[in-house]
Amino acid sequence: MEYPGKANRGYKQNFEMFIQHINRDSFRDSKLIVQLIYFKGHWVLIIGRLKDKVWKLYDSLPNPEHKAICSEVIKQIHEDKAGAFPSDITTWKLQTVLGVPTQLNEYDCGIFVCKYMERAILRQKTDWASLKDWQKYMPKFRAELRYALCLTTKM
Repeated sequence: MEYPGKANRGYKQNFEMFIQHINRDSFRDSKLIVQLIYFKGHWVLIIGRLKDKVWKLYDSLPNPEHKAICSEVIKQIHEDKAGAFPSDITTWKLQTVLGVPTQLNEYDCGIFVCKYMERAILRQKTDWASLKDWQKYMPKFRAELRYALCLTTKM
């Protein structure tokens, strides 16, 4: 099986390692499905909200092609893990989150995805209009991420 956005030969193996842990029990107390997608050199984030049965797409370089590939990834996950989900995740509406901060270059998508994920996991209402200037804070965000990763690896 070929997976969309395959960056190298190890992609399928890594994907399969991830999905082997998905089962009905893993969703019993879950509220979100968090899925990063790498496609043609660009990272996007989709968050499945189990209670609402909706997918939210966070994209720092909005492009209809990115939304299309998200639908393909959702379909593939559903097929590979049939019976693991409480409902048919392919029927959930896929909504692009509007007004999110966008990048002004071609290389900060990974940090944007990390920041989107941070906001989504906090599960607080986000005023995206007040965060439009993320691009100028990229050096700070990178430093924060490095620091957090270093702390994690020291434990």
